[in-house]
Amino acid sequence: MTKTTAERTLDEAESLWLAGERQRAAEAFRRARLQAHQDGDAAAEAQSLLMLGDLEAESGLHAHAREAYADARSLLSAGGDGRGQAAILVRLGALAWRDGQEKDARQLYDSAREMFDGAGDLSGLAHVAKRLGHIERDCGRHDLALEHYGEALALYRRNNDTLGQANALKVAGGVRRRLGQADKAQAAFAEAVDLYREAGDALGEAAARRGQGHALQEMGDHAGARDALNAARHLFAASGDLRSEAETLVEFARLIAATESAAARRHARHAADLFRRMGDDGRAAEAEAIG
Repeated sequence: MTKTTAERTLDEAESLWLAGERQRAAEAFRRARLQAHQDGDAAAEAQSLLMLGDLEAESGLHAHAREAYADARSLLSAGGDGRGQAAILVRLGALAWRDGQEKDARQLYDSAREMFDGAGDLSGLAHVAKRLGHIERDCGRHDLALEHYGEALALYRRNNDTLGQANALKVAGGVRRRLGQADKAQAAFAEAVDLYREAGDALGEAAARRGQGHALQEMGDHAGARDALNAARHLFAASGDLRSEAETLVEFARLIAATESAAARRHARHAADLFRRMGDDGRAAEAEAIG
C-alpha cells in the first residue's frame, strides 16, 4: 500500500531523530501532524503528536511534551481509543516521575492500569508494572523493582508479547547488575537478545548486547564482552543510532586498549567523529583521549 504524505514525513522524522537531528526531527513531526490533519487522518495526526511528545520528553522539554500528549489524547478520546489514551497516561506518569512527582506518577499509572484492565490489554498492564518497577529501581528498592519486572514479564508471556518480554528482561538485567549479580544479569540479557532478534528489533538487540557485554566484563569474560560490545556497536550503526553507537565504541575501545591499542585508537577516533556530528565536543575529547 502506498504511504500517505504524512506517513512518509513520519518516516523522515524518525530517521532524523535516530541520526541525532532533534530539531529537524521535531519540525518533521509537526509537519506530519499538519499533513495528517489536512487529510482528515486522525490516527496519523495522533501518532505524529505522540512521537513529537516522545522526542520532546527525551530532550527534557517536559511542558512541550505534555502539550503534545494532551492533543494526541484528545484525538484518541474522540475516536474512542481507550488503549491509546492509557498509553499516553503511562507517558505522562513517566514525565511526572522524572519531575520528582511520585504521587502524581503513581496516580497516572493507576489510571492507565484501570483503562488497560477494562480493555483486557495484558501488554498494557505489563507496561504499567514495568514503569512501577522503574520507580522502585530509581529509589534504590531493587528487590521491589525485580518483583514488578517479574510481574511484567509474566503478563507479557501470557500475551505472547515477544518484544515486551525482551524489554522486561533487559531492564531486569540492568537491576541484576546493580545488585552485583552479573551472572543472572548476563542470562537475562542473553534471553532478551534472542527475543529481540525474533521480534526483528535491531535497536533492542543492540541495547541488550551492550548490557550483556557489561555483565560479561564484570564476570571476567573479556572475550565474551568483546564480542557482545562489537556486535552491539554494529547493530547501533546499522540502525542509525549515532549516540549509542558512539558510546558503545568508546566502551569497546577501552575494553581492548590494553591488547589492541591501534584498533582501540581507531574506534575511539570514530566515536569522536560521531560525537562531533551531534555537537557533543566534550564527549568527543574524552573519546580521543583513549589509547
